[in-house]
Amino acid sequence: MIRSSRSALLRRVSAILLWGLLTYSPLCSWGQTAPSPPPSQSTTSLGDSLQRAGNKQLHIFYVHGIGSDGPGDYDSWSLRRAICVFVKDCATPAGELDEKQREYADQDKFSLSAPPPALEYLGQRVWRTPQEWSAAAPYVVHWKLARSGGPTIYVDEINWWPLVFSLKCRQIVRSDAQLVGPSADRIKLCSTLRRDPREPDRFISFDWIPADEAPSLLSLAPRGALVNRKLKNGVLNWGFSDAILALGPLRAYLLDGIRQLILKSVDISMNGSREGPATLKANQEYVIVSHSLGSYLIFAALDINPAAPKTETVREAGDAFEQILARTSLVYFFANQLRLLELASLAGPSDQNLVSHLEAWGGLRCDYLKSLPGSIGKCAPPQIVALNDPSDLLTWTVPELSSVEVHNVVVKNAPHWFRLFENPTKAHDNYAKNKNAIEQMLKLKHE
Repeated sequence: MIRSSRSALLRRVSAILLWGLLTYSPLCSWGQTAPSPPPSQSTTSLGDSLQRAGNKQLHIFYVHGIGSDGPGDYDSWSLRRAICVFVKDCATPAGELDEKQREYADQDKFSLSAPPPALEYLGQRVWRTPQEWSAAAPYVVHWKLARSGGPTIYVDEINWWPLVFSLKCRQIVRSDAQLVGPSADRIKLCSTLRRDPREPDRFISFDWIPADEAPSLLSLAPRGALVNRKLKNGVLNWGFSDAILALGPLRAYLLDGIRQLILKSVDISMNGSREGPATLKANQEYVIVSHSLGSYLIFAALDINPAAPKTETVREAGDAFEQILARTSLVYFFANQLRLLELASLAGPSDQNLVSHLEAWGGLRCDYLKSLPGSIGKCAPPQIVALNDPSDLLTWTVPELSSVEVHNVVVKNAPHWFRLFENPTKAHDNYAKNKNAIEQMLKLKHE
């Protein structure tokens, strides 16, 4: 009788904890305790890159993951703040916007004169007017970490989320409000119109759901059970839908937009001026930090396969992307879906085979190191450090590669309750907020 009562009590406590963890914070946003020991003494770190920058211009490409919350979701803030704590001499605690602040993909398909793509979803055009297509342009936010005792560090935050908002807002958020109940935060986000004051023909946010329709959606009564409703609205409708879109016809637009933004990010002189042609500078070096789906997209965008289709912008850039890869020695993955998404690329074309991109990166990096003055004909392979919380529902280990050194590192992004639960939102979202994980990224190799 006592044992039965205890079992019943445990079941009730477990159910309450599960409900509490799943509803503690909005599951529609994604991602502190100690990580596992450093994977090997040979691993370099972001801290090493910062320390040895010297007169080189260091760029950190930060690519967000699934479920971005739009214009107010500065995903790179925690990382920029941690870097400034590490170097100790930033002029501002998390850096500041540079002179151009925000730049849009604006060539080829993304030019203001280009017609909307003829993509349809369930018989309806995805973008119906040039204005809507303009609102879908990806953009990059340029941050600079000016320092009193060292060279400025540049963090280029690449935002691809505008391309997926039309479909998610109109076709998923709107329709599911009637089925399971409204997601208030998403409906408000999807119904806000705000032009970019610096570029009036572009938009910081767009009313994919008309503002006069939003109140009626918000007034709908919830029909799904609370936990199930939050899981569907957050995890599936707003988060995992991005991964599905990245594998379909929208993929070409996502990759082309990212390519254009990368070229804009490296177009900067030693004095910080962003004028002139989009060409690389010999003294630039790069580190990639990407979250979730961003890890998949950034290397697909930096495709070096000559047989893969390229836009005119990419063809004019010549070997720019190869040079970027050659000067990239270190990549951090905050959660990645490589193993999951590659299930869609069984024996497929190389432009949809991420492993081929990673292996090619290793070859380019090696050739570049061998070409440097004083080279002894050997090269250290570039490195991927994949941070994975075992309780994160959306991360997998990166497989071993022949030309790239891979380190899968275990971290814990939130407390475990009675060894039963870890908040799934925090498990996926908190990599850049995990103090111990950031400390490991910035830890010097020789320490």
